[in-house]
Amino acid sequence: METLVYSEESRTVGSRFHEAVKDIVEGVLYRGNLWSALAQQDIKQRYRRSVLGPFWLTITSAIFVSALGFLYSELFKQSLTDYVPYIAVGYIVWSFVSSIVLEACNVFISAENMIKQVRQPFTTYVCRMVFRNLIIFAHNAIILLVVIVTVGNDDVLQLLSLLPAILLLSILGVFLGIIFGVMCVRFRDIIPMVGSVVQVTFFLTPIFWRADILTDRAWMVEINPAHHLIDIVRSPALGEGIPVDSWLFALGLTGIMTVLAILIYTLFRHRIAYWVG
Repeated sequence: METLVYSEESRTVGSRFHEAVKDIVEGVLYRGNLWSALAQQDIKQRYRRSVLGPFWLTITSAIFVSALGFLYSELFKQSLTDYVPYIAVGYIVWSFVSSIVLEACNVFISAENMIKQVRQPFTTYVCRMVFRNLIIFAHNAIILLVVIVTVGNDDVLQLLSLLPAILLLSILGVFLGIIFGVMCVRFRDIIPMVGSVVQVTFFLTPIFWRADILTDRAWMVEINPAHHLIDIVRSPALGEGIPVDSWLFALGLTGIMTVLAILIYTLFRHRIAYWVG
């Protein structure tokens, strides 16, 4: 293993960049049957012998949103019919994004046995993790459909914008998976740090509260990436229009994360198999 690592170290940056990009393209585009099958198998294993399976997540989310919706609508003096859909969509999207970030920290660590035994593009394991969470999101999307019907949103353009929004979040998830996966497999102390940051971000993001209550401190929301990632789904779902500013922010963030992921992958991809041990 060490001989292989040192051999890789001697290669040029250009060569490593080519291999990194090839790994990403091959893992994402040409291993779709593999990572989708593995993701479905993960879901089946997690809910084996369960009658409702992943729908327990939908039920749990619905109960959680309903309970807190009743409570916080009273605390913030909000209309129940407006507030519950607001937090329902926000919570579902937050769960999807935060789960990807948290699971990304262990994406290579948890695949240690497969990495050591089978030669596959490392991005296969990242796509497996993202697709697994996308399946869970699809189950929770039942709540999203209920919200759309409840608010009476019949704007076709806004509803159609939900598909590219979810696709963008998934693409971003792949590159976040590469970044956090590589960094955490090398520095294991980053894992609890990421968990703490995600937990704090949950309270700083307008999920259970509205951004307009900050008045002159609204800039705190505008610089929060999680707010914009949630907003590109929540605003169209609630019939509040397509948030152009949030879309530009999300696209810019995805572009930055793409460049950063390729850079990190180019520099450290060849050491992942060595670090997981």
